[in-house]
Amino acid sequence: MPAVLSGALAALFVGSLTNTIVGIALPTIAGELGGQDQVAWVASAALLTMTVATPLWGKAADRRGPRDLLLAALGVFVAGSLLAGCAPTMGLLLAGRAVQGAGAGGILALTNALVAGLVPARERGLYTGWFGVSFGTASVAGPLVGGLLVGAPGLGWRWCFLGVIPVALAAAALVRLAPDRVPAAPRGGVDVLGGALLTAGASGAVVLLSASGRAWPWPSWPTAALTATVLAATVAGVLHERRAADPILPPRLFRRRGLTVACATSFLVGAVMFGGVIYLPQYLQVVRGHDATAAGLLMLPQVGTMIAASAVSGRLISRTGRWKVFPVVGCALVTAGAVLLSPLAPDTPWWWLAGAMAVLGVGTGLTQQVLVLVAQNAVGPADVGTAGAAATFSRTLGGAVGVAAFGAMLSARLRAGLPPDQDPGELLGTPEKVAALPAHLADTVRASYTAGLSSVFLLTVPLAVAALVAVLLVRETPLGRRD
Repeated sequence: MPAVLSGALAALFVGSLTNTIVGIALPTIAGELGGQDQVAWVASAALLTMTVATPLWGKAADRRGPRDLLLAALGVFVAGSLLAGCAPTMGLLLAGRAVQGAGAGGILALTNALVAGLVPARERGLYTGWFGVSFGTASVAGPLVGGLLVGAPGLGWRWCFLGVIPVALAAAALVRLAPDRVPAAPRGGVDVLGGALLTAGASGAVVLLSASGRAWPWPSWPTAALTATVLAATVAGVLHERRAADPILPPRLFRRRGLTVACATSFLVGAVMFGGVIYLPQYLQVVRGHDATAAGLLMLPQVGTMIAASAVSGRLISRTGRWKVFPVVGCALVTAGAVLLSPLAPDTPWWWLAGAMAVLGVGTGLTQQVLVLVAQNAVGPADVGTAGAAATFSRTLGGAVGVAAFGAMLSARLRAGLPPDQDPGELLGTPEKVAALPAHLADTVRASYTAGLSSVFLLTVPLAVAALVAVLLVRETPLGRRD
């Protein structure tokens, strides 16, 4: 069991690292392969495929068992990492990120399903804490290692993708030691149509938020057509899932308040969390002028507290069987962190910024992994994979929607603050590129970027409040040692 757990933790580490390591490298990637307007797609491509793939992997685990599927997900992740790391153009980089995200979605869903099938519910609290530590460590290592790789002679941003391959292969070797527990015969055939409709609805929503206002105006026929497609796919998907013999996301499960609230809260917290992880490193580079390595180190107040909070909450849940206090306090702290970051300015004192990041880190550490445990505890053993995947799907969907929507808002504020003849994609990039601009233009860029980021965090405040209200509504069922 220790070897299998180590493999699951290593797999979760690289699956989470794919989202956090890239944030610090985005200005450099923009400078080499394309403008700032395209950078959001580097983050969104992986989040998009991760989002739509997560419930598909989770459902497959309930039909076939998690071990072999986790090995397959690691293989997909390695292939995507190799393609992204060797990409000569932005198009191939985005393709590699999409494949990488599809594998990462399986990793996030299947590591939880693998451990859930090996230990009782109350003991999962301890493992949930370790999973939170792994996720938090990836958050620490992402900006820090990413910054070191970007600045290292002879390496560069490509090793943000190539460097995770050995870890993924080592994780696969350890996961292979887990017992192959195949569930009973499934209730029906593979729900291909349900998966297609789910993919169309989720991916269409992210593309709508990412592209509208940038690739085409909001009031335009592409926006209207894509909106209609998303709504039609969503409605058709819900209707189909109600009739399918073995649906991807069974509607019957969402009659359980614990699962519904866990998914809703995961969505909202995911939007806030990914906004901080992706855009704060860019603020530290573009506005404060730090290089990638320094920006990674300056993220430690957020990610270090996230690790500590995850570890402590997991141990206490395992010891007491009580869990509700952690997401309640966590959502309250996420709200406070968003409020503290909303008045962000180019000259915000470092102690204020560090304190706000620490509050946000503790809040997400107390919340994000516990919600997966809540979702699994709300269903029977036959649906544990689907329930855990549903909570993870909700978190990644929230992150994808958040990154896309916040990126669109940030781009709009940049365009509004700059002279009409200036393109943000030509002005933003590495700290050196911004510093090389004429002084008045560089100050305008920094002020416009900060104003946009301040609006982003202001928007996250009501989302965090809604998450707090949602988690207050769920009834706590203590975890048993034999469930």
